[in-house]
Amino acid sequence: MNKFEDAQEEDFETVAEVVQSMVEASPKLLQARSQCVSKHKIDFSLRGVPVVSQFVARDAEMQALEELLIDPALATSRRNVVVVHGLGGIGKTQLVVEFARKHQRQFSGIFWLDGSSEASLNQSFVDMAQRLPRGELTADGVQMLSQATVEADVAVRECQQWLSMSSNSHWLLIIDNVDRDHRDQDDSQAYNVKEYFPHADHGSILITSRLATLQRFGSGVKVGTVAVEQALAILENNAGSVVKDADVVLELLHGLPLALTQAGSYMRETNASAATYAKHYDSTWGRLMKKEERFPLEEYSDRSVLTTWTISYEQVQRQSEEAACLLKLWGFLDSGEVWYELIAASKDLAGETGVPTWLLEIAEDELAFSEAIGLLSRCSLVDGQEGTDSHSMHSVLHRWCGYLAEDGERHELGCLAAGLVALSVPSESDVEFWRKRKRIMAHGLRVSGWTVGAGGLSEERAVGTSIQPGSFYNLGYLLGDEDRQRAVQMYQRALDGYEKAWGPEHTSTLDTVNNLDTLYVDLGRLDEAETMLQRVLDGYAKVVSPDNLMTYVPALNNMGAFASLRESQGCVDDARWWYSQALLGYEKTFGRDHDKCESLRTKLALLARNEGEQSSFADARLIEDYPSRENIADSIASLTKLTWYQHRLVTNCKSLAEADT
Repeated sequence: MNKFEDAQEEDFETVAEVVQSMVEASPKLLQARSQCVSKHKIDFSLRGVPVVSQFVARDAEMQALEELLIDPALATSRRNVVVVHGLGGIGKTQLVVEFARKHQRQFSGIFWLDGSSEASLNQSFVDMAQRLPRGELTADGVQMLSQATVEADVAVRECQQWLSMSSNSHWLLIIDNVDRDHRDQDDSQAYNVKEYFPHADHGSILITSRLATLQRFGSGVKVGTVAVEQALAILENNAGSVVKDADVVLELLHGLPLALTQAGSYMRETNASAATYAKHYDSTWGRLMKKEERFPLEEYSDRSVLTTWTISYEQVQRQSEEAACLLKLWGFLDSGEVWYELIAASKDLAGETGVPTWLLEIAEDELAFSEAIGLLSRCSLVDGQEGTDSHSMHSVLHRWCGYLAEDGERHELGCLAAGLVALSVPSESDVEFWRKRKRIMAHGLRVSGWTVGAGGLSEERAVGTSIQPGSFYNLGYLLGDEDRQRAVQMYQRALDGYEKAWGPEHTSTLDTVNNLDTLYVDLGRLDEAETMLQRVLDGYAKVVSPDNLMTYVPALNNMGAFASLRESQGCVDDARWWYSQALLGYEKTFGRDHDKCESLRTKLALLARNEGEQSSFADARLIEDYPSRENIADSIASLTKLTWYQHRLVTNCKSLAEADT
């Protein structure tokens, strides 16, 4: 190594110039070294490759492919098989097209084969054979290629022989859309893709498929939905302009590239705004999808949202009618979590209403459920939720599943879904109440929405008679804190059913009215609440014996609700009296230290403090030393402003006090 004392020396300047030229040339040298040099080199051709004019980068998936197929650290002399799998319309083909175009110089040859059917694959091999050097084929192969009609099996054999040559190991064979399961004996175009692999233990094979099971041939790369930024780019690229208020569309389509591409094309062709598109999507989904089909998408082989999942559904249907029916039922549930216990509720539902045999077979045990859900998962129609025992599906596919049901099936499936969800609503005594409530909530919102918007007054009435009142009651109970307006609608339907079945004074009817009045108070509908409360108090006084009235929790809850209503109306004496009655009952039922008792004492203390000495009750000490049951009649008698229904309850209380003495 030479050392220079001065940077101005002539030799130093000469060496510096050489080093600088080497630095400048290094990128080209690295690129040249990365390119495959082979005597079997065949230029990449776009013939037969789907057109992807505006690919939106998917860095994570691209990096995964590069690590498996390009990275020298992972390079192997053995055959390398990579399966890109995922939901139909998720962008598998587009990703692989971009990979092939980006890295075409790093393989001696890239061959694109259409694997959508065995006939298509054979024709692709015929086209591939035409591109191979004649001097590297067998004599029979050369003769065959000179004929007007090329036999597919000969073309396949020649291609496999050429790919298996020991000196030819740097090729990439891409087989696109291998979506047919060869185990499906009723599908004449299904095939075992492994039979088309070259026999040599070298080269690379890249497969795109909805069949996650093909990962058994090698490594797997799962393609999921795109992020918001990518989704916006896909939408606007296809719309041809910036989309104002695009968020409403992005939220509906949840990062599904096919749906985004189709929506953007529709908006470009019709000049529809994002708001208009969203309105049509929510109200007339099926008609909107049919209109979108007028603008075919070449990069998706002219498939649309309505047609792209048909092949997967038909495949499921041929293998398991039960799994296909489960998919349609799922369209009436929420797209999120579905788990065994939710479906198993059908065994209890069978005691209330008719349940189809296919559902009972799936619900028989966890093994039967796993078999059905496993088939849907293998076809990439559903995904397992990591760390849980549940599965979910994409929201657009979910809309399609609801669209699958025929008119005659929709009523039955909707009522089944409502019944399953209602039976899965936990009670407050359940130790896992909050977890189970959170898990079932989305399904509750979904099925309750269907019951009130089932289509036309006659259909809504039919739903009301097909779903048990208890199911409506449970749905109302579930939604009470989440969507009060919807909860009111559920309770009203439950009330209609109970009144017809049991009469207006049955405890089930009164319990429903009781819950309704609480919701009316929360919603500020005080006049309706008061009417309901009066009805409940009168009803309980009639149907519950005096011995049980002050320990009947629904009645006590109603007293507390009525006290709250009277307090909000400024009737403090009435409020204090009803709070006191509820407190007496809770103490007798649960004991003085129960949370409900503490809560009512606090309310009474606040009322006494706010009223001070002007109160008709003496002072706050009444809360700490409330009159015993023996003196209750005298305490009640001192009150004023008692309405008729209050007097009815007073009579019962007096009878109870006399019985105690």
